[in-house]
Amino acid sequence: MGTEKVIDRKVELEKEDGHALHKRLSQVDPEMAAKLHPHDKRKVARSLQVFEETGISHSEFLHRQHAEEGGGPLGGPLKFPNLCILWLHADQTVLDERLDKRVDDMLAAGLLDELRDFHRRYNQKKVAENSQDYQHGIFQSIGFKEFHEYLVTEGKCTPETSNQLLKKGIESLKQVTKRYARKQNRWVKNRFLSSKSHYSHFMATFPF
Repeated sequence: MGTEKVIDRKVELEKEDGHALHKRLSQVDPEMAAKLHPHDKRKVARSLQVFEETGISHSEFLHRQHAEEGGGPLGGPLKFPNLCILWLHADQTVLDERLDKRVDDMLAAGLLDELRDFHRRYNQKKVAENSQDYQHGIFQSIGFKEFHEYLVTEGKCTPETSNQLLKKGIESLKQVTKRYARKQNRWVKNRFLSSKSHYSHFMATFPF
């Protein structure tokens, strides 16, 4: 018995022109289209996918989800109403030091070699064609685009310049990592610790 190929509609949509996708979204969901840039094909395609599969706009889908009991601006209700959420919280200064060390450990473990190999295999040709896209797929991940200047100029500039670009990439990676951690902390606090949160009395935090 043969197996049917499952078609990912979002992937299919992402193959189309970004501006055309955004125009289509503006016709069925102007509220969501106003929030998304045409270049952000991943999110535009996701919104169109929701509309195609549910028959309602993505923005309306989210409004309904957030309006459910236990829902809010940051998301719909959790799957189970009675739960205990444990959150390990660190002082910001301590957390920043640990995040910096994490980046240093990643570099010591061979991060640059992995980035060079990935750049050579998948991004070098895109850069040459001026078609690289750091808003899509793996390329939008933290830890790659921060070293773009270093990777594209390595071996084409003086060692001093290359070293400066490397330091710039490392510092950028540390900054964006800490920024992302702060964003995660704000989300947790607003989602679960807010006085208006349905889950605030189920939440336990432990400093470490």
